[in-house]
Amino acid sequence: MLIITKHLDIGGAEKMLLRFLPVFISLGYKIDLYLLYNYRMQMDFEFDLGYTSNQIELFSIFPYKTNDYKQFMKNEPQEVYYSVIHDTYDVEIAFQESYATKIISTSKNKKSKKIAWVHSNFQEYHFSANAYDNDEEELNAYSQFNNIVFCSKSVQNAFDKTLKNNFKNKEVIYPLIHSAFCNECAQQHQQQMQDSYFLVLSRYSPQKGLDRLIKAARLLKDCNMLFKIIIIGKGELEHDLKEMIMMYNLIDEVHLVPAVPNPFPYFKNCICYVSPSYTEAFGVSVQEALCMHIPVIACDTPGTREVLKNGLFGEIVEPSEYALANAMKNCILDSGYTNTLIKKATNGADYWDKKETISKKKLEVLLSPYPRI
Repeated sequence: MLIITKHLDIGGAEKMLLRFLPVFISLGYKIDLYLLYNYRMQMDFEFDLGYTSNQIELFSIFPYKTNDYKQFMKNEPQEVYYSVIHDTYDVEIAFQESYATKIISTSKNKKSKKIAWVHSNFQEYHFSANAYDNDEEELNAYSQFNNIVFCSKSVQNAFDKTLKNNFKNKEVIYPLIHSAFCNECAQQHQQQMQDSYFLVLSRYSPQKGLDRLIKAARLLKDCNMLFKIIIIGKGELEHDLKEMIMMYNLIDEVHLVPAVPNPFPYFKNCICYVSPSYTEAFGVSVQEALCMHIPVIACDTPGTREVLKNGLFGEIVEPSEYALANAMKNCILDSGYTNTLIKKATNGADYWDKKETISKKKLEVLLSPYPRI
């Protein structure tokens, strides 16, 4: 099996892939995993994840991300493919839209099953358009795949509305997660911070709304609320966020913590998980919080509506710093409000535990070896 993805750094798509790999291996596949860019979390596949080189080999196509490399992938995707891919595979997966999809679409291997994964809501954030000259070219790339898989229903709906198509083999497969797994990960390391806090797991990127969260924190401080917020992640906005924290005099209240491979210990003292995003295709970290029975407050996006079942499993608020601050204030002052959110999260954990079995079965059907293999 060939998999091409953007990188293995922090992000929902990366978490999703790591949780799919055991299923791929259980079906008997040997995996060659190619990263477009050599960015990855500090992890060792064999030591941290238990995979051997006979099961997974990891490669990088480019050492880092530059505009020149992007232009090369956009203009010469077939040359990129055949300059690095020399084996013949039974299954070829583009695990992210954009360049990975474009590159695998040029494969001349007529016998391979080709699968494209889509993780972005194209109506809100059609970043993959940068890899193509127009929508017609992107549609043509997807037409080369046997199956298109979406991380959520809202992502599939947005794909169909943005790229009008008559593709038949489309499937929604949710991230694999289970409460027992989350709790096991939470016990692996001791979390040093003993105070209670609001928690966010996020890339430091514009779509994630961390500026909105910091503005909400300023509103809470202006109301003389005592609180802490921990934001675990990394990304291009780190410097800007630090400056914003200093400008609003929130150094004691808002803490940026470097991304870690296992963030689950941070859920232990978390009073509430917060998702301030401007756009979310699904919200893997929100799903993780539910599976840890942690209350969730999320700004309204199609993805968070889906993972929270339109508010059944958590609080969905108007996408503004004022609504976010008000919900967080309720969490600080009203134990009844918090207990209600805990009950909702517990129901959400039960729901997603059951969904894991369904998603795993879908994966197995999708990737069950052909008779010729």
